[in-house]
Amino acid sequence: MNDHTAAERRLKADIHYKNSLRRDLVDSFRQMHIWQEKLNVIQNKRKEKKLVRTVQRYQDFIDDIQSFLSPLLDEIEEAIKEEMSFSEDEIKEFRQEVKEETKLASEARAAYQKAREATENNEGKKLEKEELARLRDVYSKAWRAFRLEKHKLEEAEQELKSEEVDKKIFARELKRIHVERHFIKEM
Repeated sequence: MNDHTAAERRLKADIHYKNSLRRDLVDSFRQMHIWQEKLNVIQNKRKEKKLVRTVQRYQDFIDDIQSFLSPLLDEIEEAIKEEMSFSEDEIKEFRQEVKEETKLASEARAAYQKAREATENNEGKKLEKEELARLRDVYSKAWRAFRLEKHKLEEAEQELKSEEVDKKIFARELKRIHVERHFIKEM
């Protein structure tokens, strides 16, 4: 979760809130339908009047949820579109970074191999202390650079995967928002 920006976390919280409202709305419709079916078979006039008032109150409650949910859907859809366009740019940027870091990592790996081979080849020979120290220093720096570039590459790949997952989640949520709009209009 730390990989996500504050805007992404807020958007995901809004989506979660919207989904909980939608579930409440669906449950409310289900309950109202049950009560309306019960009204068709009820024989007692007093219970029927009481149930009619209850159904009317519940219908008002459902109308309130619908009137609140419609602008919320618009707001979330707008935020998702904004975040997705930002994410696409960010993904392109990360892909470019990954390419650059892959290139740097391969260069560091080549320098590391070269320094390692030079050190191994020259260990059997008599070298001056300064020459041996220089080779070990080059080898050590290349090794550190290789490890650092490898770590940066892994972080960039993880962020790229995270952005792609977010993009899929947001695309799926946009489809769900369109279905929910249709659902609200049909009620």
